[in-house]
Amino acid sequence: MSIAAAAPAVPHEEAYGVLDPAERARFARFRRGGDRVRYLAVHHAYRTVLGQALGVDPADVGFRRFCARCGDDGHGKPVPFAPDGTTLSASLSHSAAYALIAVGDSAEVPVGVDIERVRADMDWSRIPCVQGGRNTHGFEQWTRAEALVKAAGTGLSRTPPRYTGHVFGTWRAARVPGSGHEWFVRSVRSPDGYAASVASGRADGKVTVVPWRP
Repeated sequence: MSIAAAAPAVPHEEAYGVLDPAERARFARFRRGGDRVRYLAVHHAYRTVLGQALGVDPADVGFRRFCARCGDDGHGKPVPFAPDGTTLSASLSHSAAYALIAVGDSAEVPVGVDIERVRADMDWSRIPCVQGGRNTHGFEQWTRAEALVKAAGTGLSRTPPRYTGHVFGTWRAARVPGSGHEWFVRSVRSPDGYAASVASGRADGKVTVVPWRP
């Protein structure tokens, strides 16, 4: 999703109106106007996509949290749900001018996504999930690790995800610290100058990339 294209699509008041108290509090912490515009555009689009999938108004989408490491519901991966209790498997990531939203076909199969703008001056020497990374390759490794921990709901730790060596088509199998399950990750098409990846709890998933249409 191009954030620049999404930002002017909805009036500020309408976009702000769909946010919940936690989102509004985070919005208020941004000092720069550009950061506020990006946050509003991304989260309005995210809620719109989730609302369409759940069959509810964007403002009626709620979020529960669950930490896969400790089982606490006060923090961890946000899980979107409708007022009737229906849940979705979804994930959101944004970097610079673009955002990436993933919605799974089944609420029982977690998904995770990550997108990063490729930067030539990135120093990978202290990033444990990147080995011998150079520019685009390093960012590809980084987005795969981020997508995996988002799908697993564990968060990135000093011990990075470890590939098992199993390959299923375009999916690579991996183990994520803090999770007892096997996870699967692959790169996805992204704009020039960006790297992006998606992770899932299944290796037979079909990935369809659809441009955002405000």
